[in-house]
Order: sequence, then C-alpha cells, then structure tokens
Amino acid sequence: MKNQYDLLNGSSVDFDEYEEIELTASEKKRMKKRLKRDIKPARKKARPLIAAAVLLLAVTPVMMQNETVWASVARIGQQIELLMNKPEGSFSGYKKTVNETATDQGIQVKVNELMLDDGQVLLGLTISADEFRRTALGLNRDASIRPGELRVKIGNMSFFDSASSIREEPIKNKDGSWNYLYALKLTQADTDGDGEIDVEGYNVLDHIDPYKNYQVSAQFTNLDFEKNPGQTKSGNYRDSYGEIKGNWTVHTSANGSKIIADTKVYPLNKEIPINEKGIEGVLSIKEVRVSPVSIKLHYTFTASKGNAQFGTQVGVTIKDQNGRNLSESGSGGGTDTVLEMDEEYRNDKDVTMLRFIPYVSDYENDSPKDLTSDAFNLKVNNK
Repeated sequence: MKNQYDLLNGSSVDFDEYEEIELTASEKKRMKKRLKRDIKPARKKARPLIAAAVLLLAVTPVMMQNETVWASVARIGQQIELLMNKPEGSFSGYKKTVNETATDQGIQVKVNELMLDDGQVLLGLTISADEFRRTALGLNRDASIRPGELRVKIGNMSFFDSASSIREEPIKNKDGSWNYLYALKLTQADTDGDGEIDVEGYNVLDHIDPYKNYQVSAQFTNLDFEKNPGQTKSGNYRDSYGEIKGNWTVHTSANGSKIIADTKVYPLNKEIPINEKGIEGVLSIKEVRVSPVSIKLHYTFTASKGNAQFGTQVGVTIKDQNGRNLSESGSGGGTDTVLEMDEEYRNDKDVTMLRFIPYVSDYENDSPKDLTSDAFNLKVNNK
C-alpha cells in the first residue's frame, strides 16, 4: 500500500487563496558539540538576512526613480519568498495572505503571511510602535522590537516550547517598523487542551486532514526590545534585549493539502560503520524529507567506543548537485553512547540531487574530516 504522501502527490488541488535560518558547516559542527543530555528545544537566533541588504545596496539612484523598483523593495517584508531568497510567487498555493494586526501596549504585530511547512509554521511579520509609545516604554528610538515566544494553535492542537528561529531584515521600513520571518517547529504538541505538552517528536503532516480547513491562531505573550543599540554587548541574549509582556494574537485559517501533496519522504536506512579519531560506532541515516521549503534529515550515531556527544563528533553534511553546502539548522540530544539529530536545510535553490557526506570533527582542534568513501547520492524530485 502506498503511503499518504505518494497518494497525495498525484492529486490535483485548486488553491486560489493560498499563497526560512542559516549556519556554516563549521558553526554547525560546533553547535552539535554543545548539545547536552535531554536537551529541551529552545529558540535559535538566525543571522540577519544578507540577501535583503545586498539587494538594497545594489539599487542605484537612477533605479530608485523607478516606481516598480520601489514597490519591489517595499514588498521584501511582505513576502516570505523574498525573506528566504526565493523568487516572488514561489510559494503560491502553499502560503496564506493574512494581513491581520494585533495591538497591545501600543505596539502592533502584523502577520502578513502564514505558511505551513513539513514540521514547522512560518510567519511573515511586521512589528511597529510610534515614538510616543517607545518613549513611554523607555525604548531608544532606534531600538528594534523583536517577536518573543510564539504559541500556535491549529484546530484543537497547540504547539509551543519548540525550537524556533527569527530572521530579521537588516534595514527597517520607512515608518520605523521592522520585518521578520519567524519559524516555529511543530514538534511538541498539546493534543488534549490541558496546557501541557503531551507529545514530543510530533509530525504535524501525519495528523492533518488534507481536505479540511483548520482555524489557526498565532499568539505572542512577549516581545523583546534591543537595549542600547550600537553598543558592545556581552553576547548574552538578555544583556542585549529586554522584555515587553502582553498579548498579541492573530486568527486565520490554513489548509495542509498542497504542502502534504508536494512533500516527499525518501527512506535511506543507511548503516555506516565509523572508526576514526578515537570514536567507533554506527552512523544510522534513517530518511530525508523534501518539501518546497525545506529538506530535513534524521540520523543517529551509536558509539561503541568514545563519547557520542563530546570529543570527536560524528555527523552528516549535505551538498546539492553543484557541490554547494546546503544551509542548515539542527536540534537533537542523546546520551554518552547515542546521539540523535534532526537537521534542516533551506530549500532555496533548485535541488535535483543530494550528496550525503559523513564526517568526524575534533571540536578542540576544529579539524573536520569528510569520510568521502562512505558518501552517497540521492536523486530528488524538487518542485
């Protein structure tokens, strides 16, 4: 019997109303080294969106006289595609135009767009506050106000306390507002409505009826503001940002059939023996999932010698058909003998082939070694 994705891949769905978080390979390997036992997923801060800055710098004075160019620049914060360095309209049929604003403490949080992806929800946001409100809150006039913790409800399921990422446009809007792309993992769910997480490792696409429209709410109970912008910070998030409590909730709806139909699951089930740099064991690569937005990889490493979390690190790098490293974020945990990882790659280019390259990395000496003899390729159908 075919799985639900194979069946839905052949379906035809008409959606007129529907319309990523980036680390280098070296940063990725350092991050994995810092994983602790039984890690609780936490928010991750993504680097600013460089593509938007490059676009703005590339606009010459002559070009600025063109109203079409101005309109294109103005839409950067309104389009999830442009915040993810994708051509405008790439996600038509997957995303929903919302354009709803919630106000509290004199601060407006506008949800421009919402998109359901494989295992996550993405929101295109604009946050603004007038100068009077900034003064009342004691905020520097140039300080950015960032989204805080997000709770999303889809039908009767609530998602919170999961890993998230925020991408901020480096140039604020002419009215002083800021644009953000907020991604929340839909992996921890409250399915019985008691306010407590009762399911971890949740796969939202496995539990959504593709023929049903779901009521969706997105709630922020706090926002963060930048303290003393321009000054040197300690590196601790709370030394750089303060908190504004309130309730900013926006209601909309979503349908998952299009993203379900175009998400493909490729079972890999690879078992790769590892014997390198004082670490021995088996690297198990279970599957890769490819959606129009993201590429997700799940793997485990079980150590028979050495420590699975500290010392020499074992992991997997993915390249595309052009040898380009795919940008990624990751989360995971484990014990001294078993490391379990879920990694996500931004699907921002036309990918037709994935090359999986196991590696070992000595964190102390920062000397990664690719195990190219164990590398393998996978052709993918990327819509």
